[in-house]
Amino acid sequence: MTKLEQAREEINKVDKMMAELFEKRMNLVVQIADYKKKNNMPVFDSSRENQVVERCTAYIKNPAFKSYYVKFIHGMMDISKEYEQNRIDAAVSADSQSPQ
Repeated sequence: MTKLEQAREEINKVDKMMAELFEKRMNLVVQIADYKKKNNMPVFDSSRENQVVERCTAYIKNPAFKSYYVKFIHGMMDISKEYEQNRIDAAVSADSQSPQ
């Protein structure tokens, strides 16, 4: 096996772990969306988002990767917010269609 093939195999393993962590994170997003709906809270909280970016970026040791990780975190949070909003909208729609 070449070094390239070895590196790709390792990336495949990391991708699998990331998929598992993504699902775990999204299951937590479900809980957060349900809480926000129940408590009439907005999906977006800029101060919380800034805290997450700052905290998570501090985990990155290689300075060359930090700006890319910030983009990664923002993308992940955008996906989470989109899913939260869709879940809340669907629940509100279902609530408004149910007989009173």
